[in-house]
Amino acid sequence: FGRSVHGCVVKLGYDDTASCSVANSLITFYSALGFTEDAGNVFAGILSKTLVSWNAMIKGLVENEKVSEALFVFQEMISGYQPDRATLVTVISGCADQGLLCEGKEIHGYIVRKGLLHEESSVGNSLLGLYMKCHDSFTAKLLFSTMPVRDLISWNTMLSGYSRDVSLGVEAQAMFKQLLSEDTESAESIFYSPGDINLCSWNCMISGFAQNNDGWRALQFYQKIEDFVPDEMCTVSIICACTQLGDLRYGKSIHGHVVRSDLQNNVFVSASLVDMYSKCGRLDVAARVFESSAEKSVACWNSMISALGFHGHGLRSIELFCKMIQSGMTTTRSTFIALLSACSHSGLTDEGWEYYHLMSEKFGITPTAEHHVCIVDMLGRAGRLQEAHKFVESLPSKEAHGVWGALLSACSNKAEVKMGESIAKHLLCLEPDNSGYYVTISNLYANQDMWDGAVKVRDILQGKGLMKPHGHSIVG
Repeated sequence: FGRSVHGCVVKLGYDDTASCSVANSLITFYSALGFTEDAGNVFAGILSKTLVSWNAMIKGLVENEKVSEALFVFQEMISGYQPDRATLVTVISGCADQGLLCEGKEIHGYIVRKGLLHEESSVGNSLLGLYMKCHDSFTAKLLFSTMPVRDLISWNTMLSGYSRDVSLGVEAQAMFKQLLSEDTESAESIFYSPGDINLCSWNCMISGFAQNNDGWRALQFYQKIEDFVPDEMCTVSIICACTQLGDLRYGKSIHGHVVRSDLQNNVFVSASLVDMYSKCGRLDVAARVFESSAEKSVACWNSMISALGFHGHGLRSIELFCKMIQSGMTTTRSTFIALLSACSHSGLTDEGWEYYHLMSEKFGITPTAEHHVCIVDMLGRAGRLQEAHKFVESLPSKEAHGVWGALLSACSNKAEVKMGESIAKHLLCLEPDNSGYYVTISNLYANQDMWDGAVKVRDILQGKGLMKPHGHSIVG
């Protein structure tokens, strides 16, 4: 019947009207039935092709899996017409479905040269789908980071691509953490969208909430897991959530799952258990977990050194550090952060200085801002603020920036008003909208009963519309 109608169209002379609407409809009709040759004949007979004509022909070929022919038509088209979003999305999707990465990259290059990556996301999303389907996650990530506009489909495309490849689990979690920090509602929409929810999906949600300091939401999702046995990655994330919440009871139940699932010898699980028990006030259990670990990783050693320091046992931290060296374990930057923090909390100032210097001289580890902060905190707790001030001044400017904040906190704790005011003035010139600095200097005034100054600073904070930083408790 369709062919009969086409015959009538030809007889009546409607096959090449000015608008091409009849011919375009015939192309769509033949393509939908799989008769691409007939569609091509109609297309070839159009003397004045419009953008709709080109799009209809290209779409028909792609939908009938004749992508190579569609690309040929596309090349012919761009010699005289600029494609629109519909054209680009169609040819890119065709390349993605057929695994034609090289051809897809050529189209991407054309889009960049012509500036067609519009202030909307459909073309960019199609390119993301191309790269993810062709296992080029590196280019997909690069494109994603530079897209003018990203929507829910953009995030979903990236996360779906990552979740299909077990080796990309870390990347999936990092991306989900980023999404959760920007838009929690969108993250949950992606999780509950139609499609298979696998263990990687659960891991992304749980670790994302945990890493964004939302332990309650992490626990809620963990309790909803069905049809999957939580793996090492998921277990570590939920232990971290328990640590944030100070939830020893639930932490113990997770420890039970660890034993039942024979995960107790996993180096990351054991390290997170040590940290959890320590910060929930059970140093004795943390020590037992550490001692019973069949394989003590550097993370496990670091957690135990930190745990002892957290509870004020600096000398025991140093003793354990020496055992770590004797065991042949390689130290890391985190090892010395744990050790210096232990010295700080235990008043072992001279020992802390010694290990700070040994870090670079003997172990070849260059101190970072975190190590500098530990030193300032250590000197501040000991009341040696002038020494701390000289230390910060001796640092290169690019390294000292973050350390001045630690010195300001030390001034607040020791009620050193004059130095604190000077440091606050310097820091607020660099970061005038950093609410933490205003809160610290306000607390400094309050500690000295200088209430007028404290109220004035709080008024400035409110006048700027800045929020006081949220505190995080580790006490249940």
